[in-house]
Amino acid sequence: MSGNHIGRKRGIGNLLRQIKSLRRRSTPSSAIQPVEDISPSIYTYVPLDAEDIRILTVVPGPFGSNIYVRLSHVKLDINGPPSYEALSYAWGSNDLSHLVYVDTDDGRKGLAVTQNLHIALEHLRNNSLPRTLWVDATCINQSDDEERSQQVARMADIYKSAAKVLIWLGPVADNSAEALEALETLASKIHVDWGLSTIRAASEEDIESEWLDHSKPAPFDYQTWVYIGRILDRSWFSRLWIWQEVSLAYNGAIVICGDSTMSWQNFCKAIVSLIQRPNLASIPNLQINIEQSWLLCRPKRGLTLPSILQGNRHARCSDQRDRIYGVLNLVEESARLGIKPDYTKTTVQVFQDAMLSSILRTRDLNLLTSCEFQGERDEIPSWVPNWSIQRRCLGIKATNASLNSAAQATYNDRDECLSVIGLHVGKIRKARQILTSASSSLRTIHAALQGVTSWLRNELGTDAYNYQMDAIWRTLCCNQFSDLREPLSTTDLDFQESLDQFRILTDPAVEPDDNFLISCQHTLSEFYTYGLNRSIIITEKSQLGIATQVSRTGDCVVVFLGCRSPMVLRSKGDGTYLVVGEAYIDGLMTGEAFLGPLPSNWQFVCRYDETTKYHWIAFIDRVRNNLQREDPRLGPLPEGWVEDEHPEQHLYAVYRNVEKAIVTQYDPRMLPCALRARNVELTEFKLV
Repeated sequence: MSGNHIGRKRGIGNLLRQIKSLRRRSTPSSAIQPVEDISPSIYTYVPLDAEDIRILTVVPGPFGSNIYVRLSHVKLDINGPPSYEALSYAWGSNDLSHLVYVDTDDGRKGLAVTQNLHIALEHLRNNSLPRTLWVDATCINQSDDEERSQQVARMADIYKSAAKVLIWLGPVADNSAEALEALETLASKIHVDWGLSTIRAASEEDIESEWLDHSKPAPFDYQTWVYIGRILDRSWFSRLWIWQEVSLAYNGAIVICGDSTMSWQNFCKAIVSLIQRPNLASIPNLQINIEQSWLLCRPKRGLTLPSILQGNRHARCSDQRDRIYGVLNLVEESARLGIKPDYTKTTVQVFQDAMLSSILRTRDLNLLTSCEFQGERDEIPSWVPNWSIQRRCLGIKATNASLNSAAQATYNDRDECLSVIGLHVGKIRKARQILTSASSSLRTIHAALQGVTSWLRNELGTDAYNYQMDAIWRTLCCNQFSDLREPLSTTDLDFQESLDQFRILTDPAVEPDDNFLISCQHTLSEFYTYGLNRSIIITEKSQLGIATQVSRTGDCVVVFLGCRSPMVLRSKGDGTYLVVGEAYIDGLMTGEAFLGPLPSNWQFVCRYDETTKYHWIAFIDRVRNNLQREDPRLGPLPEGWVEDEHPEQHLYAVYRNVEKAIVTQYDPRMLPCALRARNVELTEFKLV
């Protein structure tokens, strides 16, 4: 489904004007078409029956000639043999500037399409055999909101049932053939474990090759890197709907650019390799395009709708309601939070309904971490993520500030106020922007790192700065180091090694040369990733953290029950608060606000389970090398609660209240009554 679904109805007169405009264009005498092709009547959609979909059969023809098609209604049989290929492409401009000609029982009719679709059909059309496709723009009547809602709800079955998904990147340009050939070569050298995202050599002869050396860029020449950067910068990769189009390609997908092709599986293998190694910072947007391609390529197993909504904010669509509707089919129906496509609702209604559905059905507030303050004039409440705007900051991964607690939230529709329970942990005393330039040159990043550490030396004092250097580096990277995962991650920074580089990079007496900066590229890249558009903050309790760059002195830092990260709030002075954004506060990211610090030998980790192919919360005793699910700070269960046995009990707990017959995955020891018994001062916050 395209991100550019046209919400408004196009009038007949508008289409006729476009057809007349096409007639006025000069046509070579050798390309003169029959009269009915020059001035066709307008194609009118026939309504679909409840179980039907439309398919588009492209009549064979030479490249450059008029495109003739047939539109047919067929029953969608998910168990039958595939009868069509599904097209995934970028709509581009909404302007319906080209015509295709539809053969009907009443003669040949004109159907206006976008330039991008016309080009795709020209390239995909066979010379001698018909080709049957499912194409969103033509197979769904975009002017019929009711049909559109029904067909969008069936997208999962449509793509699952396709013989193949055709990923059309566009015509040949910018040496695209060389780019795909380079990615194909890289993919042929490696084997990927998709669960752990680890890589090994595809053959014994590749074990020692530079293709497997992830300490430096892949061995392409500079010009090939430029070609790769350009193909990853194509508009297809920024579309929202491609997330479900490629994820639901059960029978395989193929990448097509001009006449060049490669399998989607091999494309993803190449991206996995590129994301795990430094890349050329001198090529504009290369690193961010690789990161966004990785989000698209990574396995979607275990992802929830809230996590998907947080992960694709960079993607584009013209109808902002599709921010929600365009990803529903990536999860099972039971995980869609009761949301159904309804194009009669406004964008604000769709966003707010999605947020409330998430809170009420999942009992967590993790979507709050997607909120970034846009100003008090924003028509969307501050506690509702504005998914129509790309996030300024990358979300912070693998945090556990609220432990396994359930959100305590109520909604008042009269004033659109969301009341939530949490703990006030401090006010911001000082804030300084870290990195506002999108330039990813190593010199620019290094200068920003020196600037923020110089400011910290002045604010903390040299002795305190040196004493807290470990905490400062953890904070600047949001603790995204290899020891956060069990087994140890091979792709994340090693804490001690990067800390040693950090000491040298920020030493006022040292001026690193270019070679040293290149050797520190992974370290500088991680600082850039989490420092961009954020501020370093110091609270009145001398807590160190980073938060969105609009955070300011006097803002509150709060840990909500059911929210994995601390949040920054701004008081309106009338008892209500605005949500400013997510924060990392060193020493508060693993439940310390509620239970105090972990014992010195214990560490919070994300444990990978081979069976479920998923990372689970766990705690490890580094002295005894003991890994367990249970937080060592928690005591016995409250009276009346027991833990139920189940097949995956070693990964997560299920609790049951014997008297009330309540069953939940949330820990009853983290209920407000249990926390207040521990003298935790919980407060209600009214968010507007």
